[in-house]
Amino acid sequence: MRSLRALKKFENFKVADFPDIIKDIKQSKKILEPLTESDILDLEDKFLINGFHYISVKSIRAGRSLVFRFLRSLNCYQDEAILSMSTPTINDSVADIYYELVRGGHVDATSGYNLNEFFIGQFYYDFMWIEASEELVAAGWFTQFFEKMVNFKLNYHLPVLIISYQK
Repeated sequence: MRSLRALKKFENFKVADFPDIIKDIKQSKKILEPLTESDILDLEDKFLINGFHYISVKSIRAGRSLVFRFLRSLNCYQDEAILSMSTPTINDSVADIYYELVRGGHVDATSGYNLNEFFIGQFYYDFMWIEASEELVAAGWFTQFFEKMVNFKLNYHLPVLIISYQK
């Protein structure tokens, strides 16, 4: 039963373009605690099926708690990554993509964005989530970052969970 549901969802898989990300963030599924059985099964699919997946939670803390709970329970990824401009920083078991981009000079507005080098030489993750805060979505380099993800077809190779926050 489980694999049939996953295959059915994969049939409807589509490549997202950047203009759709804002609309998809606004239309993302709201996740409230306590999770229902339906929520758990839907989230499990989002964590296991390659592509862009959108959810909305009440806070960064709630989002991170949810992600870590599912990653721990599924125990199937070796290299998880987060793209977030929020503090506090994430624990050492998860790669902080924003830190890597800044440290490598890939998002320096004065010298231009050199994201190709990052994606070709440093992107090796098998699961990623993006904390789509207003600050991140408004950052000049984020548009190009998302476009590079689409151009390199990363959404075909790993699940990318895009988490927004309810107001």
